[in-house]
Amino acid sequence: MIEISRFLTGVPGLDEVLQGGLPRGALILVEGPPGSGKTTVALQFLLAAAQRGETCLLASNAETPEQLKLIVASHGWSLEGVHVTSLSEGCSGAEEAPALDYTLFPEAEVEIGETLQHLFSEVERLKPTLLVLDTISSLRIVAPTPAFHRRQLKRIRDFMAARACTTVMLDEASMTEKDLRSQTLSDGLIELQQVDFHYGADRRRLRVRKLRGCRYLSGAHDFTIMTGGLEVYPRLVAQSYADAPCSEALESGIPEIDTLTGGGIPRGSSTLVVGPAGIGKSTISTLYVIAAAARGEKSCVLLFDENVETYMTRSEGLGLKMRAAKEAGLVSIIHLDPAELSAGQVASLLIRHVEADGAKVVVIDTLNGYLQSATEEPSVFLHIRELISYLSRRQVMILITLTQHGILGLEMATPIDLSFLADNVFLLRYFEMKGALHKALSVVKKRTGGHEHTIRELTVGNGRIDVSEPLEGFSGVLTGTPVFADEASRKGI
Repeated sequence: MIEISRFLTGVPGLDEVLQGGLPRGALILVEGPPGSGKTTVALQFLLAAAQRGETCLLASNAETPEQLKLIVASHGWSLEGVHVTSLSEGCSGAEEAPALDYTLFPEAEVEIGETLQHLFSEVERLKPTLLVLDTISSLRIVAPTPAFHRRQLKRIRDFMAARACTTVMLDEASMTEKDLRSQTLSDGLIELQQVDFHYGADRRRLRVRKLRGCRYLSGAHDFTIMTGGLEVYPRLVAQSYADAPCSEALESGIPEIDTLTGGGIPRGSSTLVVGPAGIGKSTISTLYVIAAAARGEKSCVLLFDENVETYMTRSEGLGLKMRAAKEAGLVSIIHLDPAELSAGQVASLLIRHVEADGAKVVVIDTLNGYLQSATEEPSVFLHIRELISYLSRRQVMILITLTQHGILGLEMATPIDLSFLADNVFLLRYFEMKGALHKALSVVKKRTGGHEHTIRELTVGNGRIDVSEPLEGFSGVLTGTPVFADEASRKGI
């Protein structure tokens, strides 16, 4: 098997998608609408090559020298080591050129042949290993016929290939004009997309459409543009991660809850904590975070609905030493804005905490907030399933809280049915007794091993968490209006 030489792009996450970087000597087409990040990603390619000591050349007509300087400065970069040209109408105006020797890209007023000759002479003079053309749209505009345009692109490809120069061409016109000429001539095609949501930040996605002779991770990958350039969040593929060795179950620290779960929750399992608002779902999940910290293990808590300080204050008020665990580096608590984050960003964040920080417990509080990040995702179930599968392979316990609509009665509804994916399910319900609201706690599912089938009362407050003995003699607790056995017999129930 022939091994193709590759080079790293310098774009975080992209080399993982490309599974080793871009092939050397290839013609790579980067497509996308205006503002999608084509120039930014090309600059990252160039800067990474320059840092490796390679000679690289940027031939640009998309931005003026001043605009290019602004783009570079906005990311805190320097073009030192990168040669820049604008493909002028010959060198006759060189004496009038500014200090950086920038010139204007000719369009209809100059023959394409002169333009390419200027480009080729610069390549012969500098002998770059990486060339970026930003953009090839002007070549299309001045080409008299589509066939002529294709011949010019083929001429560029053959000239650069003969000199072992990797060429990256940027283009936006083919996104709307369905121009396949540049796509068929290229060895690789990277497509940048913008997805408009009804509310919140616009989402961006990257796809590698082809990469001749090379393996790559197919599908859509979220990415963002921030200070410092593009960051790509590769699509999570759980099967690409090795299985971690199994370890013992994790207990909550409260004997009654551990009895309910049959001795603790297995590592690598997913647990769904379901109930109405304010009933104690977050408290149940926090118990396992503190129990892990007591064993010297790390946890990651993602908060979508409340801020970090509120979460920590509430935990401390229940006697859970969250601040000490956080200061010891055993707990990472992160508040996420669902209007600004994509599902890919959330998955990438969790992977980083598991792989780099060694987190053994992950809490998503709440799933309702996570769903808002993927509210317009057509494959939200697949996102969640892949995330759960990945954490299972890495022997990380995940607790997911899910808020039901409603307070009492049988008409309780959830925004999504995730119980079939979860290995364990805690069910919390309010019930009315003697003119007061009480909280019921039960375990309705445990995929591996046995569990207690009783219902216990959960009391949260006064600086502590209490779980009662099984509520014997009652029926209808989970309906919200329990009936004592003697009363039920008198009524003929």
